Amino acid sequence: MKKIDPERWKKMEALLDEALDLEPSEREAHVRAQAAGDDDLRDEVLRILAASAASESFLESTGRQDLESALARMASAIEEKSDDELGELTTAGPYRLIRKLGRGGMGQVYLGVRDDEAFKRYVAVKVIRRGMDTEDILKRFSVERRILASLTHPGIARLLDGGSTAEGVSYFVMEYVDGEPIDKYCDENRLSVKDRLALFQKVCSAVHYAHQNLIVHRDLKPGNILVTRDGDVKLLDFGIAKFLNPDLAGYTLPMTRTELRVMTPEYASPEQVRGNSLTTASDVYQLGILLYELLTGHRPFTFQTRVQGEIEKIILEQAPEKPSTMISRVEELKESNATLTPESVSLKRRTPLDRLRKQLSGDLDRIVLMALRKEMDRRYQSADQLLQDIQNYLAGRPVSAQADTLTYRVGKFVQRNKLGVSAAALVAVMLVLTTIVSIRSAIVTERQRHQIELEARKSHDVIDFMVDLFDKANPEYAQGRELTVRELLDLGAEDVQTRLEDHPEVQSDLMRVLSQVYAGLGEADAGMVLAEAALEREVDRFEDKDSPELASALYTMGVLKDDVGESQESIRYHEEALAMRRRLFGEQHVEVAQSLNDLGVTLYGLQAFDTTRVVWEQALSIRMEMLGPSHRDIAESLSNLGAVYGDLFWRSEFEDEELFEQAEEYYTRALDMTKRERGENHPFYASNLHNLGVTLLDRGILQEAENRFVEAIDKRTLIYGRSHNVTARSINMLGRVRVAQGRLGEAEPLFQESLDIHVDVLGPGNWIVGADHIQIAGLKLQQGQTEAAIERMLTALNIYQSAFPSSHPRIGRLGAMLGETMESEGRMVEAVRYFRLALNDVDPNEGIVSVRQASSYLDLARVLIATGRNQEALELIDAADAWLHASTSPDQSLIDKANDLRAKL
Repeated sequence: MKKIDPERWKKMEALLDEALDLEPSEREAHVRAQAAGDDDLRDEVLRILAASAASESFLESTGRQDLESALARMASAIEEKSDDELGELTTAGPYRLIRKLGRGGMGQVYLGVRDDEAFKRYVAVKVIRRGMDTEDILKRFSVERRILASLTHPGIARLLDGGSTAEGVSYFVMEYVDGEPIDKYCDENRLSVKDRLALFQKVCSAVHYAHQNLIVHRDLKPGNILVTRDGDVKLLDFGIAKFLNPDLAGYTLPMTRTELRVMTPEYASPEQVRGNSLTTASDVYQLGILLYELLTGHRPFTFQTRVQGEIEKIILEQAPEKPSTMISRVEELKESNATLTPESVSLKRRTPLDRLRKQLSGDLDRIVLMALRKEMDRRYQSADQLLQDIQNYLAGRPVSAQADTLTYRVGKFVQRNKLGVSAAALVAVMLVLTTIVSIRSAIVTERQRHQIELEARKSHDVIDFMVDLFDKANPEYAQGRELTVRELLDLGAEDVQTRLEDHPEVQSDLMRVLSQVYAGLGEADAGMVLAEAALEREVDRFEDKDSPELASALYTMGVLKDDVGESQESIRYHEEALAMRRRLFGEQHVEVAQSLNDLGVTLYGLQAFDTTRVVWEQALSIRMEMLGPSHRDIAESLSNLGAVYGDLFWRSEFEDEELFEQAEEYYTRALDMTKRERGENHPFYASNLHNLGVTLLDRGILQEAENRFVEAIDKRTLIYGRSHNVTARSINMLGRVRVAQGRLGEAEPLFQESLDIHVDVLGPGNWIVGADHIQIAGLKLQQGQTEAAIERMLTALNIYQSAFPSSHPRIGRLGAMLGETMESEGRMVEAVRYFRLALNDVDPNEGIVSVRQASSYLDLARVLIATGRNQEALELIDAADAWLHASTSPDQSLIDKANDLRAKL
């Protein structure tokens, strides 16, 4: 058989697909027209069409199967020819190839061993297949290698080496993973749902790490996720992965429509099928399919055909069954070998069917279905968000797939008492909507009196809207389903955009309210659609003239822009709303204070502390004038000011006593007012206790700081439970107080408890866990346990290097800490290695730009001198000295340090 190169195969396949979409009588003419000038291509395509046209029902199942068989035979012939040529390979560089492990779209993977090693280290060697070494494939092969080189995570198979064989065939060498696909491993070991979720968390951690490095995998499926005998998860095959930042790849490799055949259709996301640009949410979709399969033993979608159009229709339009429903459906679950039944699914999970169905229903159903939403912006936006919800589920906490709001918590209570969730939730939403829309009537000014009648009519329209929405929860509409709050919210969002055209003021109010409800659910992007529509309607109504409604629409946009991280846009909208409200109401008005408060929130996030302080002081002044001596909004302003004065005190390096006194005063007043307005067991009260404790600790007022943290721990334990991330922060801070008091023995169990909680809640690879290890390392150093301290620091370094880019300041600070410790132990070579980490953020083109960097240069120079590397040390000293002398505020102590070091050379 004549060999067909891959590029020609792609042309042939594309032309076949085009022909098959036409009527039989039109195909030949189309092929001849499209293949004009390429007689061989024309003849090959026509030959295949003719061979499959024996049946009049060519496009029905039999004819399609004939065509697919013909194509499969041709593909097999190409692959066998390629494999024969690869079979001649026995080595790749220094590696001896033992046997084939698998075959991908562009490469063959071998088990290999390094020939020149005294011990055997088995590796996986991926070799590009002969006939596939086109320019595009070579580029993609290179991208896969670059991706693997950038990933150093325990859950991702590592790149070890690479090069070209003597025959000019490209290859790279990866860590060999002796494991089973994750679905097979779970079934063979009969893992429970809890154990499967534990493995799945490891997968999410590895995928999240790839996302942090701006890489989307695009082909997450059980065959690419292996589990070793020790239960370690390894993510493989980045062959079609993609850099989110094209600059990292060095060239553009677009995902084309034909690449649906490269990936596994059963795991393709809707945006992959459409050919749209991909984000981390695309990997989340594939994780959702994987989780569905691990829980139920079945994928959410099955394809009885391989016709591309029908596959796409299923992926784009068909809604997946709930996992708890899927395990009970015998006929749909049975496959060709008839071994997959509800009973076999429950057996492989060591859980009776009724109990398994109960485990999957509720939060797990919602988590899986949120990951599988067709719209990217309605899914979890990262693997880490999905991971957090799995952890919340396992810990018995509310999940974000269901609103973590009062309505949700009340809904859980109502469900336990066997009342209807939908009715209770809907009443709660109705009360919120009616209250917000009617609130303007509560503060009646001269300007507003003539609007009382309008407000009454608006309230009536809102009630009509809510009654119609309530009707959708009745059995005729729901047809046996129990609608969730989120489903009702979606229905309301759809309704509000298509009705109330005769009452645009009501329509805009409802849009703004619903947009903020979405934001409260953590879906600010969905809320943004409504907020933008509301703003557009208000602009049309008032033609940019001042109005309370337009000002509210601008304010809502400011809040949502901050929620999605667009800080500058948030500031712009807040400033427009603030200016308009001042023109409408004057300086002394609660809505002006509201704009000032939320403008300050955005500025605080940008660490513009001085400006934030001024803005929040203005908000406090107005609220005290308008709301009386005690109000929850006033307590909010007091707490905000306590936070910003605390940060200003920290920025002054704890020297400006007035800043501390202001922070303490504001926190104390906020505590007293929150206690009156909301009670001692409110989360806001506990947060104020914690924040005040931090400020007192910074100031060195240790006994009072201790009292605040002890009380904060008690309150947070009552509210959240002891094993909660928020509680752990207060436990950790109490440990810091103990260190400051010299009570080291009492500090260690507090630090360890905080660490254990963070590992359980956040996962062992979270950077906060690394910070906990560093805290314990500092304690060990004070106790004279240097080796134990070094071990903790190295553990933290591994976590930081997985969580942050190499130039992150946390890595630099930890490197300096390790360097100083190694230097104190006389381990100078290691000290040099770790002091170098502190210089990772120095741009080679810019050189030193800060006092900290200059100090790091001198620290490294000091240990280089100790190792006899004087010339390198001198270059560092000269660079630091030159920058210090050129600085507008020279640091004399560092200049003296540079002179002392130079004298030692």
